Amino acid sequence: MSERHLLDPMPELPDDTPIDAINFPTRILNVLTHAGLKTVGQVRETSDEVLMSLPDFGRGSVAHLRETLDLPSCDGVRPRLVELGLKAKK
Repeated sequence: MSERHLLDPMPELPDDTPIDAINFPTRILNVLTHAGLKTVGQVRETSDEVLMSLPDFGRGSVAHLRETLDLPSCDGVRPRLVELGLKAKK
């Protein structure tokens, strides 16, 4: 069986990147997956409040996502690009 190559989490990842293709800590990946989040874009658009309401997900986990996926606001959420009439960078 060949080992699957995982991507390092970084701000440059496109929004449509599946989270299971990213080298997140196992606990973070499990919590995000269980919450139904499937892509980097979905994680970026989820508020800190919602993320911290997930089981076993605290400020440290949110800070990790904010740093690695470039969540720019102090709330850890960016405006939805569609609402602004913009397209995500690829």
